[in-house]
Amino acid sequence: MWHTGQPIPTNIITGFLGTGKTTAILELLKCRPAGERWSVFVNEYGMVSIDDVLMESKSQDVQIQELAGGCFCCTTSAMMDTVLMQFIRRTKPDRLLIEPSGAGHPARVIDALR
Repeated sequence: MWHTGQPIPTNIITGFLGTGKTTAILELLKCRPAGERWSVFVNEYGMVSIDDVLMESKSQDVQIQELAGGCFCCTTSAMMDTVLMQFIRRTKPDRLLIEPSGAGHPARVIDALR
């Protein structure tokens, strides 16, 4: 991932549905160095998200963007490109965390980010 010509450190937190991806992100957020801007991009397979409510209630000084309604590496990849780039421009993160849907394959997520 790039922002203003500089690479953005990016972590993709993957796993099957229900394996604790959101919990892992919440733990990472607790370790965020003071003064660093982190952005979290969450992809929900369904139209209703429980993860973003959970994350917004527990995170501070962290920007969160959700893309619901399909796996962004497959059905919503064109939309994902646009939404992700707008999110990066708006939040100017020092680190980007991506939680893809548990329904997607991690290799497809990486391909979508290239």
